[in-house]
Amino acid sequence: MLVFTKIISLLVYPLSLGLLLLLMSLVAGMTGRRGFAWLMSLLGFLIIYFPATLVGSEVLVAPLEGRHPAFSPEELPDADAIVLLGGASDGESRFGRGADLNHAADRLTTAAELYFAGKAPVILISGGAEPEQLPEAELLADILRALQVPSSALLVEPSSRTTHDNALMSAEMLNKAGYNHILLVTSGVHMRRALALFQQQGLQVTAAATDHQLPKFQDSLVPGWLPTYYRLARSSRAIHEWVGYAVYDVTGKL
Repeated sequence: MLVFTKIISLLVYPLSLGLLLLLMSLVAGMTGRRGFAWLMSLLGFLIIYFPATLVGSEVLVAPLEGRHPAFSPEELPDADAIVLLGGASDGESRFGRGADLNHAADRLTTAAELYFAGKAPVILISGGAEPEQLPEAELLADILRALQVPSSALLVEPSSRTTHDNALMSAEMLNKAGYNHILLVTSGVHMRRALALFQQQGLQVTAAATDHQLPKFQDSLVPGWLPTYYRLARSSRAIHEWVGYAVYDVTGKL
């Protein structure tokens, strides 16, 4: 079911949807429906082009991140636990050792910073993986230990594969430990959906957003109207969150 959901979700991304429309245009042209073919070509181009521009990516990303800005530890209240959501790595390094960290690795440093600032006595790490791979939560726990966070302060939830499961399984562990107030650490673009799902579990949640996506220096040298891979990637992540939150409004999940 998870694999099916992931495949279907690809259709909300600009590249996949745009290519699908261009394929439909090709088929329509081959069958003589030229008007429909031109329409599909135009829509396919715009769906890929606009999110890949500076304006397009900002339109999609800024409202999500602006809703949850970053705060210094001093500005955040003390809590019972820090909850670090997976997504900071792409799994085990293929030819290296440990986790292959990605653009969201700020989550790790933010969780460690909050712990050393005395904001909470424990960090709960939530995130699973494919059956044959080490759970992301365990990989991230190894990095936190390397950052001098003691093992006794780490709780590992290694089974969740979606944000809904992050919230459900983390809440079970937190409730058993008698923890209610948490500092939730995840990317700014992801916080709106994650916050709603954790609050749905009856937890008192304070957002500790991180990984706010500033345009790369090299990317900023490119005129805003020119499409780039980085802008398209930012937009794709934001679209995933907008659609996910819409689904949450309907189903209470994802």
